[in-house]
Amino acid sequence: MIIEDFMPEIGESSIREELLACLRSDPKTLPCMYFYDSHGSELFEEITRLEEYYPPKIEIPLLRSTALKLKQDIEDNDLVELGSGDCSKISIFLDEVPKEVRQTIVYYPVDVCRDSIERSACNLQNRYPEMKVHGITADFLEHIEKMPGKRKRLFCFFGSTIGNLTEARSIEFMTDLGKVMNKNDRLLLGMDMVKDIDIIEKAYNDSQGITAEFNKNILKVANDHLKTNFDPEEFEHVAFFNRKDSRIEMHLKAKKDLEVTSTILNEKIIFKKGETIHTENSHKYTVDGIKKMAGAAGLSVENIFNDDKKWFSLVEMVKR
Repeated sequence: MIIEDFMPEIGESSIREELLACLRSDPKTLPCMYFYDSHGSELFEEITRLEEYYPPKIEIPLLRSTALKLKQDIEDNDLVELGSGDCSKISIFLDEVPKEVRQTIVYYPVDVCRDSIERSACNLQNRYPEMKVHGITADFLEHIEKMPGKRKRLFCFFGSTIGNLTEARSIEFMTDLGKVMNKNDRLLLGMDMVKDIDIIEKAYNDSQGITAEFNKNILKVANDHLKTNFDPEEFEHVAFFNRKDSRIEMHLKAKKDLEVTSTILNEKIIFKKGETIHTENSHKYTVDGIKKMAGAAGLSVENIFNDDKKWFSLVEMVKR
């Protein structure tokens, strides 16, 4: 097992500067990557098991059925998973691939967290000893040119993670990816589809309040880095579908006028009652939106695999 590390050292001062710049902006924001401290990651695992949160319940069966359809096509491929996390989804996919095909595959998990890569690579190597695993610690948005390129490749980008990017950033990413893909390379892209708005909004406003707790936890992360005194209970979790931009937006809304102070900053962070911090977007797609994504990358849409209700899609795109 090999792990290549392309992530630059990011000092605490750089993190503080980024968080402060976001909280000084108008409107205020916080980058969604800061959801995922240890507690935030645990809360997200809880979210994936909630009755209202439909994406994993649809995507997991789709991964199995799609793997059965593609299993022979990935022989002698490099399998590159962008944002691999704990590698649980690729394991579902690989379970359906015959051992004799897995023997010909090199799997490249790509994630910003080296610890995640090390743990998941070890788990995968134990689960599939016949398959080579080559971890890459990188931000695929910034280091896409670092991806392996000697053999035919299947890029995997699951979980509708692309929906968390702004429309402009997602098009930029797809353009960059298309430039590094070779002829006959493929992309398997998870995309959450537009559907009844009530269903979408319930997925981000669960009855147990787990998503609200997850959203507010980002304030505790800000406290850790900025030594601020954010009180999460002074903010309301707000999640709604923005029809114009076809996306769920998550915000934290101040319940009253607030002055947030820090032991290491000279300034106060001022909130008026009702003012929000924009914490996350989750775009939902139509078939036209899928074609726009493919077009940005110079790819052809080969197949759209979806569930019976067409709530979620795994889209196979090919570089011609």
